[in-house]
Amino acid sequence: MKKKTKLVLTVLLLVLALGAHQAFAMGKSANYKDGIYQGKGNGIGGEVVVSLSIVNGKINSIEIESHSETPGLSDPAINNIPRQILKKQSVDVDSVAGATITSDAIKEAVANALNTALGLKSEEDNAMLPFEKADVLVVGAGMAGLNAAYEAASLGANVILFEQNSRVGGSGLYAGGTLSGAGTKVQLENNVEDSPAKFYADIERLGKGIFIPELARYHVEYSAQAIDWYDSIGISFGDRKLYQPAVYEAFDTLREIHIQGGAKAVVDKLEELLNEQIREGKVVLLLNTKVVDIVLEDEAVVGVVAKDKEGNLTTYKANATILATGGYGHNEEWVKRYNFENSRTDAPAFATGDGYDFAEKAGAQFSNMEYLPAYPGAVPVNDGVYAKTMVANTSKYPGAIWVNLEGKRMIDEIDCNPAPKQAVWASAPENIVYIVFDEAMKQANKPILSYGAGFAMTNDAGWVRFEEEISKGDVVFKGDTIEELAINAGINKDALVETIKRYNTFAQNGKDTDFGRTNELTAFGSGPYYAVKTVPYLMLTKGGPLMNTKAQIINKEGQPIVGLYQCGELVGGANIGGAASIGGLANTICVLWGKVAARSAVEFALSK
Repeated sequence: MKKKTKLVLTVLLLVLALGAHQAFAMGKSANYKDGIYQGKGNGIGGEVVVSLSIVNGKINSIEIESHSETPGLSDPAINNIPRQILKKQSVDVDSVAGATITSDAIKEAVANALNTALGLKSEEDNAMLPFEKADVLVVGAGMAGLNAAYEAASLGANVILFEQNSRVGGSGLYAGGTLSGAGTKVQLENNVEDSPAKFYADIERLGKGIFIPELARYHVEYSAQAIDWYDSIGISFGDRKLYQPAVYEAFDTLREIHIQGGAKAVVDKLEELLNEQIREGKVVLLLNTKVVDIVLEDEAVVGVVAKDKEGNLTTYKANATILATGGYGHNEEWVKRYNFENSRTDAPAFATGDGYDFAEKAGAQFSNMEYLPAYPGAVPVNDGVYAKTMVANTSKYPGAIWVNLEGKRMIDEIDCNPAPKQAVWASAPENIVYIVFDEAMKQANKPILSYGAGFAMTNDAGWVRFEEEISKGDVVFKGDTIEELAINAGINKDALVETIKRYNTFAQNGKDTDFGRTNELTAFGSGPYYAVKTVPYLMLTKGGPLMNTKAQIINKEGQPIVGLYQCGELVGGANIGGAASIGGLANTICVLWGKVAARSAVEFALSK
């Protein structure tokens, strides 16, 4: 019999939640100790902290002490979930549509507080590994990591899967669900002829020569197999129809497939399959456990150092390590190093670029880091939070123009496609662009700014939020004259005066000789005048450590780093699909390269 090794094993949240609140849910009495208890859960923006009071063994009150969720978008969950839990005396309540992650974070935080009140521990101090030694370590339990861990265990490896959050899924819990492959079963059902060669030709056309040819060829060759595997395990493709990308440039061949239920449906199915492997002793899942370092011996990666939520550090050794840690959207150092001086992000709070740090420590070379699908028009209302403008639909701004810090226009503000818009913000000094308009334009544009999908910065009751931001003088500026506006906003005064004078001439003549604008060519009239400061905002990152077709990370000498593999967003969409965004690419990378990394890692680990 194999000797078992002690470790601290994080218990699945759902198990704890059942232990903590099942009595209420089933109408039985629970042994809650009266008092005030705190609990934490993981939302999109970071930790959600709640405080609840227990009186006479029941939940008496719930208060959300702190959170970093998006204002407006998260408000329905913040306001309603505590009330539902209090009313039902259970965390078994429905999540709020459109705010599912925040809802789950609140329920998680309350469940953890109830655990404390019940006297349960969140960890089993004497838990044992079901195997003597791990063969493969997988860092990150998002879509890619789940795919990798499941595949590795299916191939006979002993796997430890690390996840810094309290649940698996990562970005897949709220991401869209599109896939693209060449020669899928769905294409055959729809009588669509496709081939890896056709897919590669699309990447050549859309990717503008930026991608790595050997990786792109491998990806298109095996993309259908990866997607068909999802099909075979019961992931639903809804109506089983094919689509052109809704946002990105079209393919020459119909090949985009939509997953019913989005990426979360994939996460749920993979979690189900992985739980079977956990029960069989093939996989150990460590939740609330953050990998903080890799272990190197003779330039080979032989393990990781992980920290549990109590702060305890443990070293885990294995022959192969797979990085599936996601992007670096929430890592200011990496963003500033390769992309933007000023920006905001829609990436989840856990997208801190840990895998990039580990790869760099191991000596990796990086590829296409400068390519990042940033979106124009984030208003940086405060640190870490921003409002989105409607610049994606600039026709909502009759007359308004865009200028940089130098007071110069840069583009036809109307009817320009996404790529030139992104380029404007990317090339502007300090990545700052101002939306400039006068009082008449302001009255014609309601709302101008909004938080997410729901909370208007401006409204029909007097643009209250807009006026509040003017008073702060950080992102929304006002001046009775153009000169005063420029001074208040920090824009070159003389240049802005000249720019608006020139633009007014274009409006009067009906012809923009600088940028060819024809729509909404409205002259600036009397003041007051306004400027809204905007920066790019990003979601996915597109560069990554260079790798080969075995998903081995490559060092600066062009050689594979022994024992180190990668999958998911870390791979870098630009390395596969080039500078442009390719519909369905990101999710397909998660399954295909998760499998490739697993196969390569297992082959190496079991050969040692």
